[in-house]
Amino acid sequence: MLLTLWRSFFAICCFKSGPQDLPVSRDLLVLCLFAYGLSSFLLALSTQPIQIAILSGLIDAVLLAAISYAVLRLWRLPERWWQLTTALSGTGVIFSIVAIPLSYLLALSGNHHPLVLLLFLFVISLLVWNIGVMAHIIRHALSSSFALGVFVSLIYVWVITATINSLNPR
Repeated sequence: MLLTLWRSFFAICCFKSGPQDLPVSRDLLVLCLFAYGLSSFLLALSTQPIQIAILSGLIDAVLLAAISYAVLRLWRLPERWWQLTTALSGTGVIFSIVAIPLSYLLALSGNHHPLVLLLFLFVISLLVWNIGVMAHIIRHALSSSFALGVFVSLIYVWVITATINSLNPR
């Protein structure tokens, strides 16, 4: 079952399918949001104290669900929330699985290590790909253009980043 889920989310990450290809399932949504919050916590833990990392993971998952709902309500498509939120959180877990070791490597290597620039470029590439996947998912959920999906994705990333950075502005 987990392999099937992995393949489904990976197909979305490769732009081969969309959120409409996922089942409408409360259990799957809860599992994906939990895994997303946990992976956000582990990612934040590389640079933040544990209390802030816990809050970051929780806030990230809650905001993902809330922003998804708000955007779909705005477009009068709230029935698509289950699949949109499942797709965003499930693919977010995949990106976090790749980003977590990179984040820890960056945190441990310091600014003077020769591989820092290469790691940083890889992280930026991963972020751009993640935004592209989010835009792809949102485009399908809203039945709109990819450009609108990118716009909504960038707003989402900005809101999440600003909110989490306000927890510990260092």
